Amino acid sequence: MVTSTQGWALTKDKVLKTTDGGQHWMSMTSQNAPSYAQAKGTFIDMNNAWIVSAQQTENKVTIQHTTDGGQTWQATSLNVSDPAGVDMLHLISTDGWLEVTASPGAGSQGAYIFRTNDGGQTWKQISQSGSDGGIGNGGFKSGISFMNAKTGFATTRSTTGQPSDPGLYRTSDSGANWEKRSLTPPTGLTVEQMGTTPPVFFGNTGILPVYIVDSKGQQRFVLYRSTDSGANWTSMKVGDFEGDSVYVLDPTHAWVSDNNSGKLYYTSDGGTTWTASQSQTGKVNEMSFIDASNGWATTDGKLLHTSDGGQTWTSVNYTIQ
Repeated sequence: MVTSTQGWALTKDKVLKTTDGGQHWMSMTSQNAPSYAQAKGTFIDMNNAWIVSAQQTENKVTIQHTTDGGQTWQATSLNVSDPAGVDMLHLISTDGWLEVTASPGAGSQGAYIFRTNDGGQTWKQISQSGSDGGIGNGGFKSGISFMNAKTGFATTRSTTGQPSDPGLYRTSDSGANWEKRSLTPPTGLTVEQMGTTPPVFFGNTGILPVYIVDSKGQQRFVLYRSTDSGANWTSMKVGDFEGDSVYVLDPTHAWVSDNNSGKLYYTSDGGTTWTASQSQTGKVNEMSFIDASNGWATTDGKLLHTSDGGQTWTSVNYTIQ
C-alpha cells in the first residue's frame, strides 16, 4: 500500500491497483504479460512500479517497468540459467540490484546478482554464488538489500549446516564482492540453526530478522539491531514463536507471523517486547503498513486490515474488476 486508500497487489497472473483501501481492485496487467507464478513487485508510488518474474523453462527473467500507473509497461529480458525464483528489485536513485535464485539442491542453492546503473535500462551480472568474492552456495537464499549505493547485504533463510553461520553476507563495493558476517547468539540460548532475511535500514540503523532453532528443536524468532551501518549486530529479546512473514516499518515497529500457531505478533519497541494479536490471522503471506496503525495482510484466502497496529484484524470484502 502507498497510502491508506491507494496500493498495488500482485497475483500469479495479474497486476492490480486499488484506490479505496482494498475493497475494489482493477487489473493493470499488460497484454503480453508473462506468468507471475515466480514474481516479485517493487511498488514505489501509484505511477512507478517494477515487476520481476522468472520463466524457468525458458531460462530467462523478465523485468517490467511502468511510469504511468500501469497503463503501459516496458519490458527487458535477462538470459539466466535455471531461474527458479527472484527477489524484489532494489533501487537507489539510478542504481539497482536484483538477485535471481536457481533450483535448490541438498541444502544448497545457487544465486546470481545483477546490477543496473542507468535506472534499469540495462543490467549486468556482477556476482555468482560459489565464485571468488561471491556469496556461498550453502543454504536457501532469502534475498538482498542495500542501505546505500555501496553497502548491501545478502541473506540465507534456512540453515547453512553450521550453527555459527547465519548465512549473512555484506558488500562494500556495490555487490561485486561479498564477505561472510557472523552473529553472536542470543545470551543463554544454545543455537543449532540460524537463518536470516534481508535487513532494513533507516539511516545507519539496521533491523535484521533472524530465525533460530535451539538445542531442543524449538523454533525462535529475534530481531538484531545495528547502529553502525551493519558492521556489528546486537540481539534483542528472543520470541518464543516461529517467525515467518515479517514486516519492519521503522526502528521500533515490526510485525511477524507464526505459521505454526496462526498467530501474529507485533512490537513497538524494536523487538524488546512482543505482543500477540487478539485476532487469529492464520498463515500470512505478505504484509504492508503505511504507518504504525494501518496495515494490510494477505493469507491464502483473505485480505486483512488493521487500524490499531495489529492488535485486531478484520477481513476486507474485495472484488477484482
